Amino acid sequence: MPPRSGLRRGRWGAAAALATACLALVLGYRVLVRETEVVFEGESAFGRVRVVERADGLRSLYTGDGEARQSALYPGRPRHLELAYTRVAVVGLALVPADGRILYVGLGGGAMPMYARAILPDARIDVVEIDPLVVEVARSHFGFRPDARMAVHTGDGRAFVENAPPASYDLVVLDAFSDDDIPFALTTWQFLRAVRARLAPGGVVVSNLWSSGREYEPMLATYDSVFGGVHLVRVGHRSQRIVVAAPDRGRLGRASLIRASRELAEREELGFDLPALVAEGYERPPERRVPVLDDAQGGRPAGSR
Repeated sequence: MPPRSGLRRGRWGAAAALATACLALVLGYRVLVRETEVVFEGESAFGRVRVVERADGLRSLYTGDGEARQSALYPGRPRHLELAYTRVAVVGLALVPADGRILYVGLGGGAMPMYARAILPDARIDVVEIDPLVVEVARSHFGFRPDARMAVHTGDGRAFVENAPPASYDLVVLDAFSDDDIPFALTTWQFLRAVRARLAPGGVVVSNLWSSGREYEPMLATYDSVFGGVHLVRVGHRSQRIVVAAPDRGRLGRASLIRASRELAEREELGFDLPALVAEGYERPPERRVPVLDDAQGGRPAGSR
């Protein structure tokens, strides 16, 4: 049996080691998950705009009074996509030529346009955003830098699409949310028909939808009525779907989306496994038949993100 003094020293040593380990865990936890710091807050004609920063440098954009993040990224890291849905939406980039023409409706912090600019340097990119303050904040707090091949336009997204020349784009990405929902003017068959008319031959449209929303099935029905079929890719285990549609309905399918994703991943370092995301998340749209969305149902708001 060891001496009692040795037992005491052993117990004190063990207790000290445990206390040190606990303190390290607490300090590490506080560093990793401390409350985000508000680095910008302002008001525009379209509502409140906030930017918050996490301890590791991740910045997130919030608009209005909603709690849904409009964007999240690390400034200076354009090849990193933080939000899961933005990674799945890269399937759209796999379907366009390297020098394709791309339109993003909705800017947020600029994560998706900047990513497209990084991996498709020969593409021409337009971004339309209705809120001038969001554009300003994307530049000042998220590192968004328009250049000769990536232009930002301040104005109504629907009006921009309707005024664009026919066959202007190889890819249109619809990612325009207000606080936590899609403005009605960007959901109707009239708007989607205008989008279709602006697609070049072989062009595609990609849209980000919440499948838990009450308008989800009517929106899918509206896409189907305009494009003659839609393809869905689930975003992990979230109630979120990426919609892929094209006038040339025979061009798309699970196999072709996976193949295109694999070809893009072989050409570029994407930072994540896009073919796996598409293969695991691909699903057929629901069979239920519901009415399509029409401008007359909700009127057209004065502005839409």
